[in-house]
Amino acid sequence: MTAHELLDALSRQTGMRLAFNGDGLCRLRFDGRFIVDLEITDDGDAIYLYSRLGPLPAGEPGRQLLLRLMRAHCLGRESGQSLFGLDGDDIMAFMRVALAGAGETTLFTALEDFLDVLAFWADEVQKVR
Repeated sequence: MTAHELLDALSRQTGMRLAFNGDGLCRLRFDGRFIVDLEITDDGDAIYLYSRLGPLPAGEPGRQLLLRLMRAHCLGRESGQSLFGLDGDDIMAFMRVALAGAGETTLFTALEDFLDVLAFWADEVQKVR
């Protein structure tokens, strides 16, 4: 399936009319709590899901949080297919959804899994702040 076909399938499954903009980006808001960007990769082989979890706390609390995040996504122990990274001082969660072999429910399922990870880790980041 193409990225546009996957997004069309997600549109049907959610009842929302979704489309990528000219830059290959679709932004979704969930319960006023999360903004999740869906972006077609430069090579067109996948869709990235990504979201900001919050700023990295300074000092030892930030160091401890980073250690926890790194342990969590080692072999997907507490993150499934989601990974964590830093964009400046912002903690980001992201997931890559490959188009090869994707079916009608692939993006919907990936988004559900991603939102579960976001909910858990956003709460964890808040506890440290």
